[in-house]
Amino acid sequence: MIFIYDFDGTLTPFAIPKFEILEKCGMVDGAHNPKFMELVKENAKEKNIDLYSSIYEVYFKLIKDAGFSLIDDNLCLGSKDVVYNKGVVEFLTYLNSLEIKNYVVSSGPKVFLEETSISSLLNGIYGSTFVYDNDGAIIGVDYLMSDKNKVEIIKSIVKLNGLDDSNCSNVVYIGDGLTDSYAMEYVKSNGGTSIFVYKDENSKGLKSMEERGIISYSAFADFSSDSGLFNYVKKLIIK
Repeated sequence: MIFIYDFDGTLTPFAIPKFEILEKCGMVDGAHNPKFMELVKENAKEKNIDLYSSIYEVYFKLIKDAGFSLIDDNLCLGSKDVVYNKGVVEFLTYLNSLEIKNYVVSSGPKVFLEETSISSLLNGIYGSTFVYDNDGAIIGVDYLMSDKNKVEIIKSIVKLNGLDDSNCSNVVYIGDGLTDSYAMEYVKSNGGTSIFVYKDENSKGLKSMEERGIISYSAFADFSSDSGLFNYVKKLIIK
């Protein structure tokens, strides 16, 4: 079996990393500060670009304006201290013991994700990547992981495991929001299982995707061994 996860909001309690470097730039609570998304939305509207592109533009600008070098070491500050949803480490460890493959597909920086404490429990990490100058400074985005690009990565993962890219019969995708809708729809429509995890069962994203019939199962974002999610996954594995 192959398990593929979104990262932020799925394995973690927050929809976007805090990014410790932003706190060092003077933004209290980093990217969790409402001001950050205000700047992102203003920039997106002004330049007529998507939110993903705008997030990185604003992120890079804040770092450079504060006088910090735009290098991997600064972007990865705090990566080891990421807080996870309850039971995540236990869940991944259990699946690894059964030799089940685990992959993360996220719009977040791949370099940051690779430095997190759960990276050793994953078989692959796919995220946004950057272009660097000769001194190792970031000068732009190389690959931007968007909602639609997640589908292409899922196809690559399936092929990597020796299957036709449209055969998702042994694939489980776990996500937490509308940004996962393309991935969930692709996996479910090709024979796989899509799981929506939430903190609020009245989530608009959950209701919308349930109405579209692209969710196989939904549960509170609790991965611990006595949770509904864990028990559902155990039944899937046995089946």
